[in-house]
Amino acid sequence: MFDRNDQQRETRAWAREFAEREVLPRAAAMDESGVYDSAVIGAMFDAGLMGLLVPERYGGRGLSALDYVTAVEELARCDASTSLVMCIHSSLVTALIAGYASDEIKDAVLSDLATKKVGAFALTELNPSEPTRAEDVGDAFSANGTKMYITNGPVADLLVLFAVTGVTESERDGKVVKRDEVSALLVDTDHSTGLARENIEGRMGLRAAPVGKLVFKDVSVPSSHVVGDRGAGFKMAMKTLDAGRIGAAAMAVGVGQAALEAARSYATTRVTGGRPIAKFQAVQMMVAEAATRLEAARALTYQAASAHDRGEPVSEIAAMAKLFASETASFVASKSLQVHGGSGVVGTLHPVERYFRDARVMEIIEGTSEIQKLVVAGHELRG
Repeated sequence: MFDRNDQQRETRAWAREFAEREVLPRAAAMDESGVYDSAVIGAMFDAGLMGLLVPERYGGRGLSALDYVTAVEELARCDASTSLVMCIHSSLVTALIAGYASDEIKDAVLSDLATKKVGAFALTELNPSEPTRAEDVGDAFSANGTKMYITNGPVADLLVLFAVTGVTESERDGKVVKRDEVSALLVDTDHSTGLARENIEGRMGLRAAPVGKLVFKDVSVPSSHVVGDRGAGFKMAMKTLDAGRIGAAAMAVGVGQAALEAARSYATTRVTGGRPIAKFQAVQMMVAEAATRLEAARALTYQAASAHDRGEPVSEIAAMAKLFASETASFVASKSLQVHGGSGVVGTLHPVERYFRDARVMEIIEGTSEIQKLVVAGHELRG
C-alpha cells in the first residue's frame, strides 16, 4: 500500500500552487477557444513539471511515480487539458526513452525533454490496416503514413514514432508465419522535411490540448534514432502504456476532485426555500456517493503508483485504476452537474460543464474502458 511522505506532501503543495497560479486563470479561455496557451508549457518547463520523471543526471527531478501522480492530479483539478500535455510528455515519451533508449540517445535528448522540448507518442494509426511504414534505406529510414489523435503532435519538438520497419518470420504448427516488425523511431520535427501536422478541432472534451493528425511523406529518420532494439517497438509501447495508465487515472481523479469541489461550493451557497440546497437530503446523497467513489479511485491510483515505485508488475492494477478512476470521474461530474441544475449546463456560469465533458473523454483516451476490462480479465482468467 502507499504511504505518503513529506516529499509527496511537498510535491502536492507545490503543484497545487503552480496550477492555481498559472493554469486555472487560463483554463476557461483555452477550453472555449480550443487553443492551448504555449505560455503554460513554458511555465511547466520552468517549474520542473515536465521533467518530473527524468533522472536528475539529465536535468530532471527524478521523482517517484507517487510524486508524479499527485502533481498530475493537481494540474487536472485546474485544467485536464494541461495535465494531458504533461502526462503524454512524461509518462509516455520521457519514460520510454529513459527506460529503453541507448545512452547516446539519452544523452542527446533527455535533458532537452526535461527543460525545453515537448514530446509526443505517435502510436495510433489513422487506418490500422494501412500502418505507417519506415523503409530501411541504408543509413536512414524513410517514413510514410498517417498517425491520428496524437496528443502534443501539433506542437511537439520530438516524436516517438512507431512504424513498421520490416517483416519477421517465425514457425508455428509447421507453418511459416509472417508478422510486421514494429520499431520506435525518434523524430526531430525541426529537421523533418515531409512531415505535415494539423490540430484536430471541434472535440467534445479536453478541447485545449494540442491533439492532431501527423502525415509522414518520405520523412527521413537516421538509423541511429531507433529507440531500443529494432522490432521491439510494440512490446515497448505496451509496457510504457501500462505505466502511463496510472497517470491517466490521476488525471481522472483530478477532474473528479474539481467536480466534487464545485458541487460542494454550489450546494452550500445556492439558497432556495430559505435554506441552502445542501440541507436537502437528495443533494446530500449525491455528494456523499460522489465523494466516496472518488476517494476509492484515488486510493487505487496511489496504490498502482506505489507498486510501480516498488518495481512490481503494474499491468493489471494500472488498468484497474484507469478504468475505475475514469468512470468515477464521469459519475462525479454527472452528479455535480445534477446538483447545479439548469445553471450547470451553461459554461459561462459554472466550470462544471467543462468538467463533465472532460471526464467523459477520460473513459476513452489511453485505452477505452472496454480495453481496460480486457486487460484485467486477461490477468484474472489466465490459465
